[in-house]
Amino acid sequence: MQRAVSAVPASLASSRTVVKPYVPYGDLREGEHFPISRHYIAMFESSQNVLLKPTESWRGALLDGRVMELFFTVHRKIREDSDMAQDSLQCLAQLASLHGPVFPDEAAQVEYLARFIEGLLSTINGIEIEDSEAVGVSSIISNLITVFPRSVLTAVPSELFASFVNCLTHLTCSFGRSAALEEVLDKDDMVYMEAYDKLLESWLALVQDDKHFHKGFFTQHAIQVFNSYIQCHLAAPDGTRNLTANGVAPREEEEISGLQEDDRDQFSDQLASVGVLGRTAAGHCVPLLTSLLEERVTRLHGQLQRHQQQLLASPGSGTSDNKVLDDLYEDIHWLILVTGYLLADDTQGETPLIPPEIMGYSIKHSSEVDINTTLQILGSPGEKASSIPGYNRTDSVIRLLSAVLRVSEVESRAIRADLTHLLSPQMGKDIVWFLKRWAKTYLLVDENLYDQISLPFSTAFGADTEGSQWVVGYLLQKVISNLSVWSGEQDLANDTVQLLVTLVERRERANLVIQCENWWNLAKQFASRSPPLHFLSSPVQRTLMKALVLGGFAHMDSETKQQYWTEVLQPLQQRFLGVINQENFQQVCQQEGVKQEITATLEALCGIAEATQIDNVAILFNFLMDFLTNCIGLMEVYKNTPETVNLIIEVFVEVAHKQICYLGEARAVSLYEACLALLQVYSRNNLGRQRLDVTAEEEQYQDLLLIMELLTNLLSKELIDFSDAAQTPGVVDTGPERGARLQLAHPSRRLRFLLSFLIR
Repeated sequence: MQRAVSAVPASLASSRTVVKPYVPYGDLREGEHFPISRHYIAMFESSQNVLLKPTESWRGALLDGRVMELFFTVHRKIREDSDMAQDSLQCLAQLASLHGPVFPDEAAQVEYLARFIEGLLSTINGIEIEDSEAVGVSSIISNLITVFPRSVLTAVPSELFASFVNCLTHLTCSFGRSAALEEVLDKDDMVYMEAYDKLLESWLALVQDDKHFHKGFFTQHAIQVFNSYIQCHLAAPDGTRNLTANGVAPREEEEISGLQEDDRDQFSDQLASVGVLGRTAAGHCVPLLTSLLEERVTRLHGQLQRHQQQLLASPGSGTSDNKVLDDLYEDIHWLILVTGYLLADDTQGETPLIPPEIMGYSIKHSSEVDINTTLQILGSPGEKASSIPGYNRTDSVIRLLSAVLRVSEVESRAIRADLTHLLSPQMGKDIVWFLKRWAKTYLLVDENLYDQISLPFSTAFGADTEGSQWVVGYLLQKVISNLSVWSGEQDLANDTVQLLVTLVERRERANLVIQCENWWNLAKQFASRSPPLHFLSSPVQRTLMKALVLGGFAHMDSETKQQYWTEVLQPLQQRFLGVINQENFQQVCQQEGVKQEITATLEALCGIAEATQIDNVAILFNFLMDFLTNCIGLMEVYKNTPETVNLIIEVFVEVAHKQICYLGEARAVSLYEACLALLQVYSRNNLGRQRLDVTAEEEQYQDLLLIMELLTNLLSKELIDFSDAAQTPGVVDTGPERGARLQLAHPSRRLRFLLSFLIR
């Protein structure tokens, strides 16, 4: 066999036919499942991989060690030909996914896997992986880790498995550095980035399996991968980001801002994986991030002070080179992103929980912590942590949070010093994004959700503590400052109001928020449409209204609650009625000021609907129904203004989406009737209408999409119904309209009845 293999390369150099027939071996099959947190399941489900599941008749051929050796030898001979190398790696990737009846027992799987790992290590150790090989090699490793049962993987000889994990560590760090270089070069084909993502996913499968690997098994490897990621995203001398060596230069800033999507969206999977690895080695990674952040915020503070002194000395002079500031902002940007993913998970539809590794790390060192010093550092963001006596005896996780608060405080002081033009809106976004993510998980932590709680956490952020009250007040002040200073930065303003929603969406936090005078001032300012809040974009105003409504359901005495609603909702109603009840409304409806008022009201109604919860639905439904009736009339007035028509329909969409599942039969029928009236007006206005230009056609599609969404939301009550079954309609109908009402009240006929008007 070996002699035959040595004679192969001459023919392979001119033909791919030797390798190609082996490519379509497998059939598509879902891989074996391993215990992975729900937050990361989507990362695996989004990847497609062809797995090899041959029948038992292939056992003699595929389990023959010489066949596997042939494939590895072929690849070593042809790897310099990129096209052929990709084919041979695809064959190896399929062999790495071998499973099913071809294996007679687990012992055969262990033998096969051990032989495969030996062949892989002998092929790639000591060589530099070419870009054409990166994805293939990462696919092979991914298949070995995710397809073979974990019991088989751990049965491999320990020295061989250790070599395999060391190889995985080396490749991950190497591919990470190459991926960072690809990003700087802005390559179209990001092969190293794809390979890096695959390897990080493989790490997730390993480090989250505490059944087969003891705690700390992967700690040193996790440290290496984490350090490498941080190094690739920091500027020199600590990092290698955007180095100009070898002719590689960073892209122009305007190109970056104009073409790239937000890093936290583009690299969310990477950041999630790195965050999990960081938790695996929390004892190293938490202090590392703290040190790096504290050092950079100190340098940032110094740079801003120097710029201020230059401006005071020469008021008319232009700004000096800001490269140092730009590098600091980029460093802080990545450090905050990694910190956010390290300390907390994305929790869409789930109860946010402090990661057990972070909780355990804090508990483990709690006996070494001075609580008073920890609280002092937390409550002193304007001071360097190292300037506070006993700073080394603080809780490490709280000190990391304090480092981010210090960044926030430096930003706030720069704003007060009229240095806003030197600040980075991106850094502002990162700060409020982190604070929102952190507050969801840590602020007023519910101790009933944990078997054991960290004393520093419960003291600093628990219910009825001075620490939680201070944090709520600080975050609220940050929100108000951002909405005043950054009203023109839509993304930053949006992240800011999302933080505000987080502060009030849980009743326990909202109870603290409404005790702040700033909250009441914010509510009054927004209700009066005063600048600068009046200049916020429509989506931001919608979310701000949602937050204000949620805050109104905090614990207050009846008199205070009535005062709050009078100040927040009554002005909205009064202005709206004042506009639409004008005698000449038909004549002035297209005036810019009138349209702005109508648009602002409709956005506010969407925000009110979005604030619906099971315990406030009755109040909000009654308030919104009065508006819905008037909105149907607006459909007639603005029938030739597509953007307004869309927004009117969207109000109905949001009300149905958020409230229908909580409504009893009487209220549900009222909503169905309102939707029916809306569809009748829409159908009448669009009957026989022809739109000539393409944009108009697209606008009509938007109308139809919203209407289909509305009908879907109405139909959802058949599947999800949290209403009180004992509720019955308060009115008994007689006469010709009774049939229509009965149709609307019957779930199975509801959608067909409403659809009939859309079709007509």
